[in-house]
Amino acid sequence: MGDLIDEIILREGGDKVTNNPNDRGGRTKYGISERANPEAWADGDVSHSEAREIFERKYLTGPGFDKIKDRKLQDLLVDFGVTSGPQLSIMKLQEILKVKVDGVIGPKTLAAIDAHEPRRLVNKLALARIKMMGRIVKRDPSQLEFLNGWLNRTGEFIE
Repeated sequence: MGDLIDEIILREGGDKVTNNPNDRGGRTKYGISERANPEAWADGDVSHSEAREIFERKYLTGPGFDKIKDRKLQDLLVDFGVTSGPQLSIMKLQEILKVKVDGVIGPKTLAAIDAHEPRRLVNKLALARIKMMGRIVKRDPSQLEFLNGWLNRTGEFIE
């Protein structure tokens, strides 16, 4: 398995700049959207090193995903966090774990993670993410064009 952040950058399309009017993030490069990261776009472009720093700070260490021992679960949470926000990915995990849903990776959430079989937990979280995608598209049909990509991306984690 490669570097988690490099894998996210590849899933996000690498250095290709996109600006789909239906993409709520707006202009995006390396997976860094202008809407969510205006400071990175202040000079009109995002560098690979800026992208890596943002992913590490906002989507790995910031939410506490680096404390999760199972690499596949960690990777799924980071990926889910990139597309839907880290707090939402934590809350979906906490619902599955049947712990207090507060969007924070604390000692009780970590203990509950350790008490579960990692593959089952990954599969349950991936399924929760897929169900959420269906609700997004139902609520906003303009997002349908992204559904296959989202499903393929989430399917990479299912075993």
